[in-house]
Amino acid sequence: MEINIYELNEDLLSKYDIEKFLLDMVKLCYDMDYTPEYHQDIKNLEEYYLKPEKNTFVLALDSKKDKIIGTCAIRAYDRDFKIKDRNYNDKETASIYRLFVEPTYRHNKIATKMLKKIEEFCENNYKEIYLHTQKDSYGGLPFWLSQEYIIVEESNDEFGTIHLEKIL
Repeated sequence: MEINIYELNEDLLSKYDIEKFLLDMVKLCYDMDYTPEYHQDIKNLEEYYLKPEKNTFVLALDSKKDKIIGTCAIRAYDRDFKIKDRNYNDKETASIYRLFVEPTYRHNKIATKMLKKIEEFCENNYKEIYLHTQKDSYGGLPFWLSQEYIIVEESNDEFGTIHLEKIL
């Protein structure tokens, strides 16, 4: 297994079907089909991740098989969550999106490697990183806690949303 992490660019965007990979992962992980309300960025990767200077998207590729096996993205905070004692904004706060690893490649530190690349990018652009996960997301919460993210609020919504942050 030869895994490489790359920052998304026009060449990679045209070479790989990233949209299909992401929608397949959304279906697999959340049993959810494309929903414009939640997945607009998947259909517009260039607009969300390539064009904005403070956003980026990374791919994990199995170079021997020439295929996508993981993704992770960052963009300026654009949510309207009301989280106690937090004032996130698009100037100082980054949001993590689309961290997925194909199941057959999990438990090989691929997510950790992608996250480190994302965090290095954020160090020059943001003061903190925000993310949310769901209680029943396979390995989600234990992974984030192992990466020194802290829980800032647990929602009692239908998804069991847990809000986390990391100060840079």
